Amino acid sequence: MKQLILTLISSLLITIAGHAAAEKKTIDAVVIIDSSGSMKQSDPKSMRKPAAKLFISLLGENDRVSIMSFSDNGYPITYLNTLDNDENIQRTLKATDKVSTKGIYTNIHAAVERGYKILSENKSEHDQVIILLSDGKMDIGNPAKSNELSRRLLEETIPKLNKSGIKVYSIAFTEESDRDLLTTLAERTEGFCKVATNDKDLHLAFTSIFEQSKQPDMLPLTENKFLADKSIREITIVANKASADSKIFLEDPKQTRFDATVTDKNIKWFISDTFDMITIKKPLEGEWKILFSDNNNKAYIVADMKMQSKFDFEEVNNISKLQAQAWLEKEDKIVTEAAILDSIQASIELSAPSEQTKTIPMGLAINDEKLSGVFLANNKPEERGTYFATITLKSQTFERQKTFSFTSMGIPEVKTEPVAEEMTEEKEAEPEKPAPSETNKEPQPQVPAPEADTEEDDDFIFSMLIFMAANVVIIMIGLGIYLVIKIRKSKQNDTNTDNAEE
Repeated sequence: MKQLILTLISSLLITIAGHAAAEKKTIDAVVIIDSSGSMKQSDPKSMRKPAAKLFISLLGENDRVSIMSFSDNGYPITYLNTLDNDENIQRTLKATDKVSTKGIYTNIHAAVERGYKILSENKSEHDQVIILLSDGKMDIGNPAKSNELSRRLLEETIPKLNKSGIKVYSIAFTEESDRDLLTTLAERTEGFCKVATNDKDLHLAFTSIFEQSKQPDMLPLTENKFLADKSIREITIVANKASADSKIFLEDPKQTRFDATVTDKNIKWFISDTFDMITIKKPLEGEWKILFSDNNNKAYIVADMKMQSKFDFEEVNNISKLQAQAWLEKEDKIVTEAAILDSIQASIELSAPSEQTKTIPMGLAINDEKLSGVFLANNKPEERGTYFATITLKSQTFERQKTFSFTSMGIPEVKTEPVAEEMTEEKEAEPEKPAPSETNKEPQPQVPAPEADTEEDDDFIFSMLIFMAANVVIIMIGLGIYLVIKIRKSKQNDTNTDNAEE
């Protein structure tokens, strides 16, 4: 039954895949999925498979995808397939079903190296990414060798990835995963790491990776409502479910409601336990509503009026400075009409590594013809780690949104040298005084010597006392001997005198 459900999911996704991200930049992606035995506990429903299929289905017809499982090594199931026909799409979707949970070890180094090899041997003009899903730590059965492979991953593999321009996005299934290793691997290659401890987190992680790697045009959603304008040719909606039994409805601007049973040829609807994905061609202009859905829904669009963005980063004294730019394009030209631009409210929302968020207004560039029609915002990220940002352009008739992420070094702590601190304290402790005369010196405060010096002085004085006492004793003994000898000689002389007189 389980295999039948997964097969049906694959079949349904084939009808949707390849459309949602048309006209966007193309990517080559290697999706590496943990197949160690511990996945039976961390992903008992095998939800990593439909989540990976969601990502594949959002890609365009020029994108290429490889599916790989890993445990003690990396095992490619499919190599890079271009998603330009139903056969390739079906082959790629079905490859995710072949990921098992029979592995014993978790060799992240071998998996990433194998992914790097696939991409480096198939270089193209596409952006190249590795998506790594794991629930554990580097473990090949020998702690010393496992640590050595972790070191090689950081010191040897990451520089190779950076040189080839390959980004790594990692997803940790449990809090027990080696998050430090997975985060370092991702951030040092300009990717990010997400923790997905449940089904919703998992597919939200994949949509975030899609948004970062493909940069699709999006519609902002407020209370599960979005505004479709006449320039939109297609919308793909990812609607989250509160539970597997939840039934999603859409309401169009005419207040007509419909669900997955709709027969309109311009609407394709895919159902899963955690989300529905709906693609609508030529949507009606006006406000749409997603009904009976959970939060964090997405609406990706293909439109004639496109939003473009650019992000410049500058490192000054290890401090990241960010300038975000956003503008509208129609027929590959920047929209500069004042009637349109003056009605737009532009902002960027930054989510820091601590998950604190702040919204920064964006203003039109002035006195710069090269930036005519461009909205700007500047910021100095203060925290170290991965930031997520969302740029939104809104007016009464249309809305656009883009998301991106970046890694900040934060603002380094300024450390004062200890010697300087001690000197400062001494100077502050001694107020300035006029120089005293020789005849009238003020008593100076005595600074107690360190304990070690006091002990040394006591030992010295004690030694001197013993030395002096010994000398006194020796002198007294010598004096006593001298007196005894003198007395004896005196008696002897007296005796001699008496004998002479006789």
